[in-house]
This record gives sequence, C-alpha cells and structure tokens, in this order.
Amino acid sequence: MNISREKFHTLVTEVYGLVIESLPANLKEAALGVLIIAEDIPPDWPEDELLGLYDGIPLSERGIDNQPLVPDRIFIYRIPLMRMCRNLSQLRREIRATIIHELGHYFGFDEDELEHMGLD
Repeated sequence: MNISREKFHTLVTEVYGLVIESLPANLKEAALGVLIIAEDIPPDWPEDELLGLYDGIPLSERGIDNQPLVPDRIFIYRIPLMRMCRNLSQLRREIRATIIHELGHYFGFDEDELEHMGLD
C-alpha cells in the first residue's frame, strides 16, 4: 500500500486523538503532554523492523532529580507501516496498535509487560 506523507500525518493525528480519548481520565491527562511525530523511516535502523519509537523518560522512572528537559515524543514510521498493510483499514489498526504500544513505554511498561498485556 502507498500513502502520501500528508495523508499519513493526518491519519496518525486522527488515530492518536481517538486513542487519547479512549484512555481513562488519569492516563489521558498524562498522555496529552506526549508529542506524536510521523516520519518516513527511523534513522539508523533497519527500516522494516521498527514501526514506532518512544523517546523520553517513562513516567515510572521520573523523580525530582530526573524530570525531562524536552517533551516526550512518539515517532510513528510511515514506510514500515505501509509495507505491512494492504489497505487503509489495516493501516489504521496498525497505527493504533503502534501508538498504544509506545504509550505503554511512556507509562513505564517494558517489552515483556507489553507482550503479557497483548500490546506487543
């Protein structure tokens, strides 16, 4: 499947808004501070292996001494997601799953915990 950068960005923004709205109030408030960024491919990474990436200090690791200096960010990668999807509906589902997975990292869950919750 192929989708333009502009359409992908719009889709990511739309799906992110729906994910945020579906969160419980206490998580929603925390998640509103995370920037969502749509990119073509991850830098310095095999491009079909990484769909998204959380960049920041997880909430579970924050304390008085290690508050973030920059906003937390979630990157969503267009080309790897396009390669694995056949249609817009499937792409939307994969973007949603990727955003939820990366938000899981923001909330402090590691890969094993996300897998156990079915968010891998």
